[in-house]
Amino acid sequence: MSEPQKLHPISYFNGIINAIKQNIVVFFIFVIFQLKDFDYTNPESYLWIGIVFVFFLISYISQIVGIMNTRYWIEDNYFILTTGIFNKKRKELNIKRIQSVDMTQGVVNQMIGGVDLQIKTPSDGIVLSVISKKQGEYLERYIDQLQTELKTEVAQKSSTEQNDNCNHAIEGNVEDIAKGRLDEVQNTESMLKQKNKRIPIYQMNFKESLFMAMTSGAIGVTLAALVPIYGAVRELIPWSKLNHEISQWVQIVSISVLIITLLVLIAAYIIGTIITMIRFYGFSVMLENEQLKIEYGLFNKMKVTVPTKRLQAVVERQSYIRRLFGYTAIHFIITSDFENKKIEDDDNDSGSVTILPFIKRDKAYQIIQNLVPDLSYQQVNEGMPLSGFHRHFLIPSIIVIAMAGIGCYFWNQLLLLFTIITVVIIGLFVIKGYLYVKHAGFKMTEEQITIQNFVLLKRNIYYFKAHHIIGFDTWQHTLLKRNNLNNFSFIVAKGVGAQSINLKYARSEDANKLKSWYLRGKNDEGL
Repeated sequence: MSEPQKLHPISYFNGIINAIKQNIVVFFIFVIFQLKDFDYTNPESYLWIGIVFVFFLISYISQIVGIMNTRYWIEDNYFILTTGIFNKKRKELNIKRIQSVDMTQGVVNQMIGGVDLQIKTPSDGIVLSVISKKQGEYLERYIDQLQTELKTEVAQKSSTEQNDNCNHAIEGNVEDIAKGRLDEVQNTESMLKQKNKRIPIYQMNFKESLFMAMTSGAIGVTLAALVPIYGAVRELIPWSKLNHEISQWVQIVSISVLIITLLVLIAAYIIGTIITMIRFYGFSVMLENEQLKIEYGLFNKMKVTVPTKRLQAVVERQSYIRRLFGYTAIHFIITSDFENKKIEDDDNDSGSVTILPFIKRDKAYQIIQNLVPDLSYQQVNEGMPLSGFHRHFLIPSIIVIAMAGIGCYFWNQLLLLFTIITVVIIGLFVIKGYLYVKHAGFKMTEEQITIQNFVLLKRNIYYFKAHHIIGFDTWQHTLLKRNNLNNFSFIVAKGVGAQSINLKYARSEDANKLKSWYLRGKNDEGL
């Protein structure tokens, strides 16, 4: 890899796509305002097409020039990328600091054997679009090999220095000491080789993939809301004032509309299920060299590397439907200093990476206990103050009622429909408030905290260490203070930003204890 390498020829085709994206507004204006009145017999009409083509050509040529002058290679333990003609840009990444090598392969890339390669360090990164898949896999293996050699070299150097600093007064034991240092180096090399072996962690089969896609829950809520709405609409129609023929015709039309709506919803559900299955097709997790290698996708194949050293928190996300069947999902919150704007759907940039998308809960915790043994996956002390119950739905209910009132004022014939919708929405907020008060909570130990909270249709459990917390906030207004309630949130690094992990309407004394724990004012016993 010491010789400069070129990008894959398919990059020129990607250049066409990028040029179209850059001129999409110009194309849109032409289609809307010019195409319908276009005179194919008038030569002057082709002037606008020529202008559009010139803009496209300029964009495409700039793409081609950039691709032709892009070179990459590895030299003296540095990954080097050069771009540009007149203004040459050179970027170097230290092989030691490379933390992940990710590959993305869309449909077109799969057909021609190309991949988008992304190499990341803690503070920078490089994106190569597009190189051959064979070259991408070779780069990944070669970088891993170089990193292993560098680690072995450091271990040998450290052992040699320790050996040189030995006390010369014990000359009779020199051979034994040297032998011991040699065994130490060999053990270190053996450990490095063991870490470089790929260990399978998780493989999602077809049954789990299908069940995961089918348990989104959205279709059930939609169907449950559709029946009463249909009944309300039927009640609005004055059947008695209509003659028999019109009444029969209207009923047939209304039933037909309902059937068509149901078919559309079912079709949307099936399509959504298929899309989810395609996205997570062949989802697998491997452990190699303290990194998780995640591969998934059918048409858009993703190969993501998750450095466990950058882990900030472990999150369990469990919907109510999946909870009934004992399934859950595990996500890692990690940091990323490199913001990638070339590759879409980059989980590392967002900071939340799906590790186990659909798995039995007990099995999930067995896996993450081995992956992240430093964390303690303990149950929280459930239960929040009852005085905070109505606060979860009071203000949203007032807003919903106000909107329903405005709707009824302008469309008073839809009073029953607005009433049903209002009751359903408020009911969901009340259920969420009940679950929050009943089951939300936290568990604090000397070095770790666990927080469980709820959103409208999902439970979230966060596990994170104290040294990963970068901030702590509390907020309360006069009414909360009068009822001895407080809101608090811990802030942890996530992607290129941060995430707040909060609990609402907690006891003020609990918030104060957590603040003291965060500030290390005193050592609190586990709550």
